[in-house]
Formats: sequence, C-alpha cells, structure tokens
Amino acid sequence: MNWVTIRRYAHFNVPALQQWGQRVSSLREITQKDIEDILSSRTGEQARSLHASLRSLFRALKHERVIFRDPARGVSVTSTVNAPRRIPSDRLVGLLDKAPTAMAKVVVALVAIHALGPQEIRHQLLTGLDRPAGRLVVRRRFGNHVVYLDELTMKLLSDWLRERAERWPRNTNPHLIVTQVTAVDPNGPPVSKDGLRLIFRKLGIQPRTLRIDRLLDEAHETADPVHLMRVFGISDTTALKYVRAAHPHRFGPEPTQA
Repeated sequence: MNWVTIRRYAHFNVPALQQWGQRVSSLREITQKDIEDILSSRTGEQARSLHASLRSLFRALKHERVIFRDPARGVSVTSTVNAPRRIPSDRLVGLLDKAPTAMAKVVVALVAIHALGPQEIRHQLLTGLDRPAGRLVVRRRFGNHVVYLDELTMKLLSDWLRERAERWPRNTNPHLIVTQVTAVDPNGPPVSKDGLRLIFRKLGIQPRTLRIDRLLDEAHETADPVHLMRVFGISDTTALKYVRAAHPHRFGPEPTQA
C-alpha cells in the first residue's frame, strides 16, 4: 500500500477512532454494530471511503494478530447511502398556483408530474405534442419516450398554446416553450437555461429536486421498477435505485467493494 493511500485512510479513520476512544480502551472492543453506527452517520462518498479505510485497518490488525476477529468484515455500505430523498410535501402544495404564467405552469407540470428534465423541456418541439391522443413524444439520445398526458397537464398546455397564439400569432419557433425573446427570433432557438431556472428560482425549488420527488412518489406507490421505466423512460438501474430508496426494508444491503 503506498503512502498516498495510507494518508487517505488515516484521514477517514482518525475521527472514528477518536470517537470510539471516548468509551473503549482497545480496538478489540469494537463490534460490528459500532462499525455500522459510524457508517450510518456518514453519507455518499464519505461513507464509502470510511467503509474502505475501516475494512483495511481491521483486516491489517487481524493479520498482525492484534485483534482476534474483524468487526468490519460483514459490514457493507447499503444502496440507500446515496439514495434520493423526497422533499417535504408542504413545499409541493400550491406550486402550480404560484407559477406566475401559463408557460411557467406547463414547465412546472412537466417536471412535477411527468419528471421531464429542464433540457428536455427546453428542446421539446411542438410537433411532438399530439393533443387528440393526449401524448407528448420526447426525443432522447437513445430513442423517443412517449409521455401520456394527464387531464391537468393537457388543460395547462391548452391554456399555454392559446396564450402563445394570441401573443405571437406569427410565431414560427418550433419549440413548445417560448419566451418573448425566442418567440420573435427568426432562428427559432430554444428558451435559455436561465429562463427556465428563473421559473423555479421564484418558486424556491430546484427542478432536479422536484423531478426526484416525482420519481420517488411513483416508486412508493408501485415498487415496480419496470413500471417506472415505462412511465418515465428511465433506465433499469435508475428505476431500481428509486425503488430501493422508496422501500429499503424490502432489499438487503448492496455490498461495496473495499
């Protein structure tokens, strides 16, 4: 093991050792539960790094016969360490009512109800909307995803398209979402990133957070990754991630390599 790795492991191990040192006199007293407890107090990369460094430490101590059993041997960092979390329900209440314009309401609905990303909304074309069928075809890198629109989203879209036609009757911009700038631009550009960010900034929430909440909500309701894949067009890995986050009690720990 090189010195860089040793220093890195020491960086993560020392705080844990200091914490344990307040109540034990020897590392022989450390149990598997102690390892699990210290890992549960960390999240993300910190949890994984601490897990790896503790496994290395106790493996070495056992090899040198300083301890007789390795308390870190059977411990793993579960898949929920980096799991997405739902936002408080009271932050979701009234978001559509707070959205100031018909265009903003459509944008919020596409994220909050159908879990579309900001980039997808920016580049969504009018031709992808089939109002009689109640469908929206979203172009993605590896193929199209069909969004089946609910009654509320259809009403919001109708309101927006009516306002759009009234305000800019000669508008030829091919995108579903336009602003007073892009509507009159002969090049037909998509709305800017800042334009979409401003909508959510005024609502006090990030679109990514809102999208995560929608996916988690559906995962709570169905616990079926295949359903999530079909409804939202996400990958099997992503779908399973949300199901695990929504129902951690149904899954065992997912081992992480040291």
